[in-house]
Amino acid sequence: MPIARIATNPHFHFISPEKLVRVAPSLALWGAATGSALALLGSDVPLVKKDILSKVPVAGSYFAVPEENNDEE
Repeated sequence: MPIARIATNPHFHFISPEKLVRVAPSLALWGAATGSALALLGSDVPLVKKDILSKVPVAGSYFAVPEENNDEE
């Protein structure tokens, strides 16, 4: 009588490679939308504008913050 072999798929909790490939486009779209929303909502905050948005390679010049001169004479 042949013995049945149990074949398992690699997984982490309930996430398998097949599920990850299936939901990857949706996750990428949600990630891009979230990043765009955070950039839009954070563009009014000077610290976000100076430290994060001005260092974006393509659109950094749009968010450039002029430097202040603190020369006290």
